[in-house]
Amino acid sequence: MNPIVKHFWTPEELDRQGIRGIEAFTAEELALLQQKVEGWLRQRGAPSGHKRRPTSFVIKSRTADPI
Repeated sequence: MNPIVKHFWTPEELDRQGIRGIEAFTAEELALLQQKVEGWLRQRGAPSGHKRRPTSFVIKSRTADPI
């Protein structure tokens, strides 16, 4: 499908493909989805806030010119 051309799904196409819009979900289903998302985020873990260590292969500039 061409990403430039927008395709608008009819309700019949949505039903045939098994696609549901956000308005088709009940409050209980949305709460369950939210719990799943929160669980996935907990599994991933929060960023530690520590900066990455400098890599060993970076050439560092010299302060004095060796003549």
